[in-house]
Amino acid sequence: MIFRKYYLNKIEPFIGKPVIKAITGLRRVGKSTFIKQIIDYLQKEKGVKPANIIYINKESLDFDFIANYKELNDYVSKKIKNKKSKAYIFIDEIQEIEAFEKTIASWSGEPDKYDITITGSNSSMFSSELATKLTGRYIDFPIYPFSLSEYKELYPNITSIDNLFENFIKYGGMPGLKILEKLEDDFAYMFLRSIHDTIVLKDIVRRKSIRNVELLRNICNFFYSNISNPTTALSINSYLKNQHIKSSVPSILAYIDGLTDARLFYQCKRYDLKGKKHLEINSKYYASDIGLRHSQIGFSVKDFSNILENIVYLELKRRFDSVYTGEINNLEIDFIAIKNTEPVYFQVCKNLDNDSTLQREIKSLLAVKDNYPKYIITYDKYPHSNISGIKVKNIIDFLL
Repeated sequence: MIFRKYYLNKIEPFIGKPVIKAITGLRRVGKSTFIKQIIDYLQKEKGVKPANIIYINKESLDFDFIANYKELNDYVSKKIKNKKSKAYIFIDEIQEIEAFEKTIASWSGEPDKYDITITGSNSSMFSSELATKLTGRYIDFPIYPFSLSEYKELYPNITSIDNLFENFIKYGGMPGLKILEKLEDDFAYMFLRSIHDTIVLKDIVRRKSIRNVELLRNICNFFYSNISNPTTALSINSYLKNQHIKSSVPSILAYIDGLTDARLFYQCKRYDLKGKKHLEINSKYYASDIGLRHSQIGFSVKDFSNILENIVYLELKRRFDSVYTGEINNLEIDFIAIKNTEPVYFQVCKNLDNDSTLQREIKSLLAVKDNYPKYIITYDKYPHSNISGIKVKNIIDFLL
C-alpha cells in the first residue's frame, strides 16, 4: 500500500475541526484506502480509540441496510450511545445513501460530538447537495490517480527512470494495477476496461438515467481521441453526424455533464489574458487517467504529444488551486496554473529539436508581460535550462 502523504498533509489540519471533509475523485482512485490511512493516523498519532471511530463503506454489503439518511442517523446514534468522547465518522461513497446531506447537516451542528469525513465519486452531487445544506461548513479534498512519484513507490523494482515513465505513459496511475503480477498490455488494459465499465455504468448511466449508452461511449471516445484539443458540443455533433450517428446538442451536453461529473474527464476552461476574462467556448477536456484512455482507444505513438500534455495537466491539478488554458493575442498558452492567486505559465511539447518549434513555444510565453514564472516542459533532454527568462524542464524531472 502506498502511503499518500501529500493528501494526508492537506487534510490533517482540518481533522478534529468543525468542518466536514469531503474527499472526492474518480471511482477506484484510492479514496477508501486513503480513509483507512487517516484512521490509522488517528489511532497511532492522535491516540483516538477504535471505539470512537465509525467507518461505513457503502460498497460493502455489510452496510446495505443503510439506505437513507434516517437509517444512517439511527446506526451512528446506536454506535455512540453513552460515549462522551468525540466520534470520528467516515462514510465511503456516501452518494449511495438517499438524502444523506440531511443527516450530515444535522451532525455538523454538533462539532464537539462529531468529526465527519465523507467520500464520493460524483462531483455535482457534492457541490449541489452539500453547498445547499452546508454553506461554509465543508471543504472538498480532490484525490487523483497516482502521480509519477507515487508510481515510483509502487514499482520500486523498476530502477530505470526512463522505463518507469514509459510504463506510466502506457498504463496510467490507477492504484489497482498493483494486483497484476505482470504489467503487460493484455492484462493491464483488460483490468482498466473493467474499471472504466464500472464507472460508466454505475456513475453515469445509472445515476444520470442515460438511455443511449452507445452514444455515451461514442462521445467518451471522441474526448479520448481529442485530449488537448478545444472541444464544443457543436464540434462533437458534427463529428457524430459525419459518422451517421444520430444526436443533438442538448443530449451531447447532458452526456458531457455525466462524463465530467463522474471525473472521467476534467474540463479545462479558457482564459483570455489580455481581456482578463474566462471564455465560455473552446474548453479542453483531459482524461482523469491516461491508462483508462488507452484501455478504450489504444495507445498510439502519434498521440504522444497530447498524452504528455494530459499528464502535465493532471500534475498541475494536484499542485495548484486551479488550472486554465490561456489565450493572448491569438496565441495559445497550454496552461495557466494558479496558486494563492498567483499564476505560473506552462507550455508542453515533445521536443525542442528545431528552432521553429522553440520559437513557437516561447512566443506565447514572451507575450505575457509579467514577472511570474514561465516554463516549457519537454520530453527531450534539452541542453539549456533557461531561454529568455523561461525555464526549460524535462517532464520526468518536473513530475518527480
